[in-house]
Amino acid sequence: MSDIVTQKEFYEAVQELKDQIHQVTNTMTKTTTLIRDYNGLRKTIGDVDIRVQTLEDNQKNKKNYREYIAWLVALVNTLLAIFMAIK
Repeated sequence: MSDIVTQKEFYEAVQELKDQIHQVTNTMTKTTTLIRDYNGLRKTIGDVDIRVQTLEDNQKNKKNYREYIAWLVALVNTLLAIFMAIK
């Protein structure tokens, strides 16, 4: 076998390499876009998670306030009953 390459074979090899490099570049561009979109989604999910946690905390606080109000009303009723019984 001969190690001599004709100009046509060399040109075809360079063109094939050029096409492969172009395909790799396109694939890398698409991959970069997908990674950027994924990172944006992760940030959005993080933001939504923080908002949900805040809303859940607010709901817990509302329950606590309602419970405190109920205890306060019960205490006032008890005190009124005691004062009415003393008179």
